[in-house]
Amino acid sequence: MARTFEFHGGVYPPERKQRSQGPVRHARLPDQVVLHLDQHAGRPALATVAVGDSVRVGTPIARGDGMISATLHASISGQVTQVDRHTITIDGDGVDTWQRLTPLEWRTESADQLLRRLEQSGVVGLGGAGFPAHIKARIGERQRIDTLVVNAAECEPYITVDDLTLQQYTSDVLEGAQFIASLCGAKQIVVGIEDNKPEAISALRQAMAESQPLSVTVSVIATRYPSGGERQLIKSLLNRDVPDQGLPADVGVLCQNPGTLLAALRSVRDGEPLVERLVTLTGEAIADPGNRWVRIGTPMAALLDEAGLNRAELHQLIEGGPMMGTPLDDLEGMVTKTTNCLIAATRQELPPAPPESPCIRCGACEEVCPANLLPQQLHWYARAQDDTKLAHYRLFDCIECNACSYVCPSHIPLVADYRQAKTRLRQQQLETAKAEHAKHRFEWRQARLAREDAEKQARRQARLARQSTQQSDSQGASPPADLRSLRIAQTAAKAAVRKAEKNLARAAQQDPEQPNDDLEIQLATAQENLQAAEARLAEAREAGEPQETS
Repeated sequence: MARTFEFHGGVYPPERKQRSQGPVRHARLPDQVVLHLDQHAGRPALATVAVGDSVRVGTPIARGDGMISATLHASISGQVTQVDRHTITIDGDGVDTWQRLTPLEWRTESADQLLRRLEQSGVVGLGGAGFPAHIKARIGERQRIDTLVVNAAECEPYITVDDLTLQQYTSDVLEGAQFIASLCGAKQIVVGIEDNKPEAISALRQAMAESQPLSVTVSVIATRYPSGGERQLIKSLLNRDVPDQGLPADVGVLCQNPGTLLAALRSVRDGEPLVERLVTLTGEAIADPGNRWVRIGTPMAALLDEAGLNRAELHQLIEGGPMMGTPLDDLEGMVTKTTNCLIAATRQELPPAPPESPCIRCGACEEVCPANLLPQQLHWYARAQDDTKLAHYRLFDCIECNACSYVCPSHIPLVADYRQAKTRLRQQQLETAKAEHAKHRFEWRQARLAREDAEKQARRQARLARQSTQQSDSQGASPPADLRSLRIAQTAAKAAVRKAEKNLARAAQQDPEQPNDDLEIQLATAQENLQAAEARLAEAREAGEPQETS
């Protein structure tokens, strides 16, 4: 058995996973889907279809915008009926006609071709973050990755998506792990799974012997929330500490969850874009809970009604788990690529939180924080908007797991305070970046105007010199040199070079990583003008022409 290690803190909320342990089923095909353009990390996708277009399942309907973005595909066949800034609506034809990509063999295809396929298929992380898979898979180009960690801990109560995925698609998940490991350059694959999933553990151990070419290790860890956090899982499996505000890649690790690996394999092996995902439907207000394959864009109301939702008993609907999930105000939402669970809870099941009381400084929040933070201090400084102290106490290392809020005897919504502070600070950083960008643009414009003025002066002096030469030729005498004009042109060109060098040095000092192509072009042009002016002056001197008089 693989050795495991301990991380700081953690809590033990009721698991409540038994009601969603049945076999995986397919939800009914929706009559209409509404697909959000921002259901992934990064910039929203840009629509590529128009109202009236006919589409099939898998037809690209929006392309990624920029590096961190993701392609979006039609999840049902039918007709596009609405396109706006945020969503695309498709009315189904009930036929479910597919448009698949050409299958590829990941063992023989080039890495570039496989990465393009992940990008074309719109595969993103299905564990909740929604980060584009093709970007994450190529992290090995910039940092050395030695271990691919399959994050199967699934520590949140209620959710059983990863558990059922491993039980029923074990070989495919491990093959997807081999595929992603080959792209990122990992040398080993480690599956981290909590000990409350015996069926999945048994299936993994049976399939791991046949998984090739890398060896697969199954590490069973104790059930504790939030063992599925990337930092906590890497500590538990490998005893490595991800640095503050760092990434798993900083310690040679890439993490993927089972659903993402399955989707990545299907995009390559079967040519299937990401148009559906497995969703846990649970909660005591549902009569028929379980895990269902659901098309992206399916209305949540229709999906829950299919599962036997008792609307009279429904007290709270949560997208995700009860610890880190998002409470929804109504049933009007749509399933997205990051929707892994819908909890339809009764009032008795998840009662409202008691009123907040003053902090009693008990220290319970510090004891359970898995990130080794001081939640009590962060709470005070977040409400006081003391940005210096928030930075000192590492606000952005908070993973928002809600363990602190869970144990707080005063029922203080600690994580809500942290989220508000993070949002405010991110907005300030954005405004600062905008102002700095505007400053750089102004400086570049000033440098461009100075360059153009120097070039204009140089051209004027050169023109005057040519006119003087032409006048001398027309008089039939040897051309007197206008050395004064040539020296003026040389001086102006030197000034232009010095100014361009100064602007380039200032820009490099302010932002070393910012490309300065415009300033470098300005400097090169000024240097060429100087060389030309000096060449003209040298020619005049070699001709033995008289010196200018003052």
